[in-house]
Order: sequence, then structure tokens, then C-alpha cells
Amino acid sequence: MNTNESKQRDRIFLKLFLKSAPSDVTDEELAYFREHPDQIDEVTAPVNVHKLFLWVGTLLGVACVALSKVIKFCEWVTLSEGYREFVIDIVFQVGGALIGAAVTAYILGILLEQQQENAAKWRAEIRRRLAERQASGSG
Repeated sequence: MNTNESKQRDRIFLKLFLKSAPSDVTDEELAYFREHPDQIDEVTAPVNVHKLFLWVGTLLGVACVALSKVIKFCEWVTLSEGYREFVIDIVFQVGGALIGAAVTAYILGILLEQQQENAAKWRAEIRRRLAERQASGSG
């Protein structure tokens, strides 16, 4: 699949992902799947959408960790020492959790994508063999 086809595929899948009901499918989307019927089973949230959420989560995590360090080392933050340490710890832990969640989701996403690719190959092979048997007349 070349770059333009990949962009078109991602655009179609993103539009489908953002729709609220299956009845909202447009003629453009139907035309795309008429040309690419093998991709109908792959209708799911596009990988790029997942990557966007992972990047946002990671960047928020990094921002929280950085904010905790700013609070720790800035003199202008006027909080009692106990409350200041509490806020620093909470903000840092939230940042670390966001980063950890993003890394975990990324790894799980890679595994899921591999499983989906394998499942698509299995479905295609099953369909091919069923079509062969039906064409040869043996059931």
C-alpha cells in the first residue's frame, strides 16, 4: 500500500471512528470499501488515533513530572513544607503513571496489531479455501 492509499485509508477509518451510528456511512466510504472489500473486517479505530492518544498521554506525563520539579525548586511557590511535598509527590506520581500507561498501551497496541494482522490472514485463507471448494463442487 503506497503512501496516498495509506492516507486515504486512515482518513476513511478516522471518519468512521468519529461517527455515532453505522447508518451514517457516506457514498465516499462505500466507494472506498467497494474498491477494498478486504478491509471491511478491519473497520476499527485507526492506529494513528491510538498513537495520538499515546503521545498526548506521554506529553501530559512529562509535563506533570516537570511541573513537580518546578514546584520543588521554585522559591515563589508559597505553600507549607508538608503540603508542598504532598503536592510535589502527587503531581510527580500522576506524571509517572501517565508515562507508564502510555508505554504499556503502546506495547499492547503492537501485540494487538500483530494479532489482528494474523487474524485477517486466517480469515482470508479460510475464505479462499471455501471459495475453492465451492468452485470445485466439493463441500
